[in-house]
Amino acid sequence: MSPSNRGDSRRALLFLMLVVFLVLLVVGLGVAYYYLSKPAEIEQAGTRDRNYLFSIYGFEGDLLRRPSSVDVDGQGNIYVADTGKKRIVVFDADGNFVTFYGDFGQGTGQIWEPIDVAIAPDGRSYVLDKGLKKVVIYDPTRTPVHEISFPDEDPLSITVGNDLLFVTAMSGVLISDLDGNPLTGYISRGKEPGQFDMPGGVAVGEDGTLYVADSFNYRVQAISTDGEPLWQYGTPIPADQAVTYQGQDRKFGLPASIAVDENGFLYVVDGTNSEIVVLDSAGEFIENLGDVGHADGTFYYPDGIAYGGGRLVVADKFNDRVEVFSIPTAVGSSQTARFVPYALLLLLLPLGLLFLRRRPRYVMTPEFISAMYAHAEGPVVAKSLGTVNASSHVADIGRRIESFRLSWKERPVKAESAASLAERYHLDEGQADALDVALRLRGKRILLAEDTVLRAAADELGIATLAYQEIADTVVKPTTIDSGGSDQDDESGPSED
Repeated sequence: MSPSNRGDSRRALLFLMLVVFLVLLVVGLGVAYYYLSKPAEIEQAGTRDRNYLFSIYGFEGDLLRRPSSVDVDGQGNIYVADTGKKRIVVFDADGNFVTFYGDFGQGTGQIWEPIDVAIAPDGRSYVLDKGLKKVVIYDPTRTPVHEISFPDEDPLSITVGNDLLFVTAMSGVLISDLDGNPLTGYISRGKEPGQFDMPGGVAVGEDGTLYVADSFNYRVQAISTDGEPLWQYGTPIPADQAVTYQGQDRKFGLPASIAVDENGFLYVVDGTNSEIVVLDSAGEFIENLGDVGHADGTFYYPDGIAYGGGRLVVADKFNDRVEVFSIPTAVGSSQTARFVPYALLLLLLPLGLLFLRRRPRYVMTPEFISAMYAHAEGPVVAKSLGTVNASSHVADIGRRIESFRLSWKERPVKAESAASLAERYHLDEGQADALDVALRLRGKRILLAEDTVLRAAADELGIATLAYQEIADTVVKPTTIDSGGSDQDDESGPSED
């Protein structure tokens, strides 16, 4: 096979590999799109394995008293608004006591009736005091640094979401930045969609949708980022029938608070029914969790709820405890999205390996051709090189030697540059031309050179070099002789013509 045919074969193989890679990439992107656009597969009611894990009653003999609210930080630590004992208690993800904080009193930076706590991603915590109508902001060291007062409102709950602070009041939801500066709000008391009556809590979806536990309207509302009502689950009940009404359109005893997981499932605490109502992000009922009682996994007038790291944490208020449950991940787009980058990486791996295997660019010199021609193993060394770059003069010489199975790539030589190199490093014309070719190539370049002066010049210019024998020692197997039935290395080295 001629050198040109061998080059054509290599190009055909590379083209085939590229086509296969592109087909795999298109198929992979199609599969990724299918799963990303596919809605979450919701299991039937009662089939999702939400397991009770453990309960927290207190620490070192100091018991919780009427905990009203909980939140979970980025490390999985659990913050409890221990209302009955007027403090915030912190436990780790396993329920072990960490610390408590909150200076009891009615002065600046003090708390009197803490009913809710929220944790920001930067470690700041926000404690809502119902009696003093304020929110105390604590820095990550749990030192009070600022207060937000609500003299004209009765604050009911506080939530951090999407780097915003949400405070519910009797007539709606107030929104501020994390420093407490007011931004906007949804304030309209009433029964119509988009109106509220004593909302007990909010949750914020990944897309910014606001989910409101509209307590005294006995419903959950979803509000778009533009403030428009999206849907309602449940319906307002006349005040005089709040206890007695049992129609089919009644969905809650009293929705007290709400949380949302990364798959868009909503968990609504129904305080008077002592259960958790699970909805999807479109407001469709999924199932009820829990039952009234005092055993593990049951509730007795629960209040606050939070989700974090695959766990649901509930303030089981009148059981004087906090309960922790594991929440399975739904099979759907938001879960699949996590694996898409890894899938694409696997698809790109063949291309990456192709580039990693890309051979360095060898530049041939006349003296290296002479060395290959002078040694018996020269054709083996030539075959190992595969493709070499050279000036047209050197390429013409190499092509005349039929035993050299090389593919030649002729490179232009800039005469002025080569002359300058020859004068600077005392090189002959062929050496200077090869050095000029090497300097003009990009990527990893190796000059195949025997002359020590030329090798020194290349080294000074940052170009790697290889001598004939360095390659031969690597690619040519040692010659062996038969001596009494045993093989011994031929210490004389490769034979020469």
